[in-house]
Amino acid sequence: MNNIYKTLQFIPIAFCAIFFSGCNDQLTTEDAQKISSNAVLSTTTGLDMVLNSAYSCLLLGDNGSSSQNDACYAGLTGLLMHYDIGGADIMSTTNYGGSPESTYKYLAERTMASGNADRIWTNMYKVINQVNQILDALPEASGEEYEKNEIKGQALAMRGIAYFHLIMSYQQTYAIAKDKRGVIIRTSSSDDSNSAFSTVSACYEQIIEDLTTAKSNLTKYEREEKWKINSEVVSGILARVYQVMGNWQNALSEATSVYTKYSALMTQEEWYSGFDQLMANGCKELVWGVKFTNLSNISSNVEFCFWYNQDPSYGEGMQDGPTYNFINLLVDQKYVDLFDDTDFRGTKTSKTENVTDADEKGVMFWHRTANGNAETRARWAYNKIKTYGDGGGAKQSHAYDIDIPLMRGSEMLLIMAEAEANLGNTAQALTHLNMLQSARDAKLTTVTEKSALLDNIYIERRKELLGEGVVGIYDLLRLQQPLVRYGATASNLAGHFSSGLAQLDGYNGADAQPKGTLLSNDYRFIMQIPQLELANNESISNSDQNPFSGQ
Repeated sequence: MNNIYKTLQFIPIAFCAIFFSGCNDQLTTEDAQKISSNAVLSTTTGLDMVLNSAYSCLLLGDNGSSSQNDACYAGLTGLLMHYDIGGADIMSTTNYGGSPESTYKYLAERTMASGNADRIWTNMYKVINQVNQILDALPEASGEEYEKNEIKGQALAMRGIAYFHLIMSYQQTYAIAKDKRGVIIRTSSSDDSNSAFSTVSACYEQIIEDLTTAKSNLTKYEREEKWKINSEVVSGILARVYQVMGNWQNALSEATSVYTKYSALMTQEEWYSGFDQLMANGCKELVWGVKFTNLSNISSNVEFCFWYNQDPSYGEGMQDGPTYNFINLLVDQKYVDLFDDTDFRGTKTSKTENVTDADEKGVMFWHRTANGNAETRARWAYNKIKTYGDGGGAKQSHAYDIDIPLMRGSEMLLIMAEAEANLGNTAQALTHLNMLQSARDAKLTTVTEKSALLDNIYIERRKELLGEGVVGIYDLLRLQQPLVRYGATASNLAGHFSSGLAQLDGYNGADAQPKGTLLSNDYRFIMQIPQLELANNESISNSDQNPFSGQ
């Protein structure tokens, strides 16, 4: 791993200083190459700057930039698409290509060792490398003890998050793979670059150790910006980790601790806002998020620039909307059908011709009737992840002034419901589920039988959280459920494109109801180990590689 995991000779402080507003302004004029790593790592001030650089890598991706070819892998903001597009609810047009389209189609390049498999691997190990530098330097650095605790807590949290996404992306889920090959654990910058794989179980032990220690260190930390990690964010990540592991008591405890502080669920007005200004508008349910500005952004390669939902008055072209848009993402008919008539998250226009701004701004689902392609016109645009802009005035090519939500209280409430059901407390689980449904004006679930109740919770997760990176592949793998997509037919014009079925199993376009499936835990969900890692790390070999497909 010599090409990926290497000692930092210079820390890009000048870049970091303008990348996030929390950096010290006086450092913005300094040339990063004139500051040695020893000087940077010797004080808490310098280490805090390195920490911000690691945040940039974690949140926005390697070097804080990307193209449409790797938008699904541009840090945590890209993984929101990566996990969800691989599920049954989202489809991609063939308009522009790039990682959203290849993820939707399950093309070989998505997971092959010589294709896109290195994107998540390189990004997350770069984060790990940076925070290990910080953690190694902290004991001898000058500065206040509380500063060291805050830096240590955030650094450990980032490392735990990075390993969590690595182990989810490069091996089958915990429930069936505890003893299988995991990823490579390094907890110090001095660790040998030629290191062997640890087991999945050992990786989760490291993740939990990092996150629980981080939470302890951040108990008194009060963040100034929503993109920073505090104790509530760590508890939310722990809730997800325990959810994947099936440790329901701990998942319940961590999720409850977060929900207690973020229990003011979004109103209908907030839900209909497009989710792009939740931080700016002070959404009380938002636990964690990051704002894209003219200085901190990944150009037009964020999720808001892929959903094909710009207002009709803008036009149908990529450069017609309030931001540059690849006009890729739509939703499947079966997803629209999940919503009952009273649920304000599922409102839709009945118009199939001449849909206007006035028609679609008051609903969540609508048809792009001005589009010249009949297949596209038949599908549903979805207004959840959307930038409304100014109604057709000044346009911009990049995704500036957009807030990316990374964690909300409603997710924690649904984890609480799932945990209680799995613990046998179905009445309490139903109470939690009904609380969210009531807030969304949805019909209340009444079943109390465990299996049926859990199915309702899983459906509610899809309805509430699509586009936020915790459904799709994330849920299919941890629940060991198959991916099933149904193609469009004469009676279901808004089904999946044939291109989203062709690489799946069992697809036959001549069938009365064509469909494609991937069995649970098929390795086509999972990335192969990058070829460069296999070539450069002497402690691993091709025998450690994931198969491309099969279980």
